Amino acid sequence: MVKIRGHAMHKSTSETHEDMVLREIWRFPVKGFAGERLDQIDCLADSLLPHDREYALTTGHPVTHEKLPEGWLPKRHFLQLLKEARLAGLEFRFDRHRQKLSLYNNGQEIASAPDNDRAALSEMLYQLMPEAFTGTPILCRLDAGGYSDTPAPWISIGGTASLDAFAKLTRTDVAASRFRLNLIIETDTPFIEQSWAGQIVKIGDVECEVIEPVGRCGAISVNPQTHQRERDYLPEMERAWGHTDLGMFARICNPGLLEAGTVVRLKK
Repeated sequence: MVKIRGHAMHKSTSETHEDMVLREIWRFPVKGFAGERLDQIDCLADSLLPHDREYALTTGHPVTHEKLPEGWLPKRHFLQLLKEARLAGLEFRFDRHRQKLSLYNNGQEIASAPDNDRAALSEMLYQLMPEAFTGTPILCRLDAGGYSDTPAPWISIGGTASLDAFAKLTRTDVAASRFRLNLIIETDTPFIEQSWAGQIVKIGDVECEVIEPVGRCGAISVNPQTHQRERDYLPEMERAWGHTDLGMFARICNPGLLEAGTVVRLKK
């Protein structure tokens, strides 16, 4: 019997042995913008996925620009999906071989620039939605780590059954990108991943220590397909489940290649 945030449920056989599978890998090169789905990626210990949240776009506030040399800053300093639903339709792709960032709007490339010349991309975004900024924005880069919601170098993981439970509760389509998780694992029991806290998840040679739940905010009300804001789902989650979490933070403790389709196990 597993206790999951006030709910008792039985572990299924598939989730206690070897039948879980890594279904999707996501990274989000620029904080708040749409992500890119990957087939595989080499990961390092005690680090975000390579180039995940490596960049962020400031709101243009001078206080933020003064603080940029300090390193990691909380999300209030940057453009957020929570406040700008249009970001769901804007995607950055990072070409590590050419060290180039490309900006896509609804799947169409509209601008690109070398990593060392990002001012043109900042200007393009300012022209697209000037009302979103308080001044001239800066597309900044964090050389060590990334602009995730926590300063700790954690990735995020979630189960397909939890995504299905949310879709059923809210009568929405299942879309992993709504929750901006890095790794999606095929599971049978909703929120089974919460029972993994303190344990090691093995994905091939990669090992991740599961830390704590990912608390959700109003950004999940943005539909990743339509790029429109829907109703506030947090009260529905609280009423149904007694919490507003979906997904778990995890620390990569043994590096290696992450590849979609790899078997996932709990380390004994």
